Amino acid sequence: MSPSCTLLSPARPSELLSYVLDHHVHPTTLIICSPRSDFLSFFTEEFGCHCVASNSGLDEGEGEPPAEEEQEQAKSGDRIRRRLLSSPLYQVAVSRHIRTVYIPTATHLRAYLSVFSPGDSMVPPPPARFAAKLTMRPHLVLYGFLDLHRDTSEWSAQGLGNSAAALVELGHRLAWDVAVIEPRRPDSGGGLLEEILSEPVPILSNGGRRFGIDSEQGGWSGRRVQVGRVLMRWFRFRQGLWDVDVDEKQDVAMEDRPA
Repeated sequence: MSPSCTLLSPARPSELLSYVLDHHVHPTTLIICSPRSDFLSFFTEEFGCHCVASNSGLDEGEGEPPAEEEQEQAKSGDRIRRRLLSSPLYQVAVSRHIRTVYIPTATHLRAYLSVFSPGDSMVPPPPARFAAKLTMRPHLVLYGFLDLHRDTSEWSAQGLGNSAAALVELGHRLAWDVAVIEPRRPDSGGGLLEEILSEPVPILSNGGRRFGIDSEQGGWSGRRVQVGRVLMRWFRFRQGLWDVDVDEKQDVAMEDRPA
């Protein structure tokens, strides 16, 4: 079975880390498409917002109770956060063998992918006895792939296609699975995969930006295309385990197993 290349629904940092821990096979590499300080701030912000929301509640009858779907998402998020904070021995052991890289720009990303080699990693492999029990492939997991291109000259079908081609080519060369996950901001709600795929981008990089009197009034000129049409050539689109029902999770887990 050939390696899979998948664009998953947006995830919070805790959901991302839980996914990597569950799908880790050395030398899986996690590529954070932002500076390290920005990612840590985002991670801290998530847990800070969660604590405030948990303490506020509706004890005094103010406001309306959340919808059933939102309650289920909140419960799922709570379970993931409790798992990360509890730090079970297995989680601590696995995390020591995950390679994490921070990439600040799309140009840096393509340069990194062009010279990527598992042998360059300083992260040690797990004990052979532990590794022998694993049946999944190593993963290349990118967090914030689209955000890395957005609001830059690379935010175009050309720029996204060039980066996606380099990523998918590397995955096939290494026989690794590739997973792309976008950040889910605290105020962005859920079910954003469709919104991301329907977002318009210009066809070509550079020269498509039209500015008004000041830059805030600017926009994109020329022909545009939806992000989904650009990326469907390279990726399958799927909901992450954090966005599906319990019964569906079992089906997804079976699909992810290599033949």
